[in-house]
Amino acid sequence: MKIIKKHVAIEIRTVIDDQGEKELTISKQKGSYIKKGEMEVISFIEKTKDFGEVKSLITIQPDKVNLKRSGNITMNQQFVEGQISECLYRHPYGAFRMEIQTESITHEQKDRDNKVIIVYDLALDGAQTRHHHLTLTYTEEE
Repeated sequence: MKIIKKHVAIEIRTVIDDQGEKELTISKQKGSYIKKGEMEVISFIEKTKDFGEVKSLITIQPDKVNLKRSGNITMNQQFVEGQISECLYRHPYGAFRMEIQTESITHEQKDRDNKVIIVYDLALDGAQTRHHHLTLTYTEEE
């Protein structure tokens, strides 16, 4: 099986709708991309001002997406369309449980731009559920 490796520019755009109040977060990184069969893996290191370096590993498959973070922040978040998943989000100030209800996962490809769009609801420690719209764009660097 052929393995494809590339350097990519990554943009993660998240819109959180908290009962009509919308919040936009954009993170731009550079990282590596590996494709083997139908599985794609994107990895990068995010330098945060509050928590230092956090490693992120995003695994994309036709039916699910997994986001794993390690360092001063750890979590292993799974998105499977139509299913509920749970994970523990840990950081230096404590930990909380996240419950994720994935509504949809969409894959788009146009030229060198690849997009994965995930629409989901998230509840932290059983608190009010907030609606999320995450767009992951990754583009091969020249």
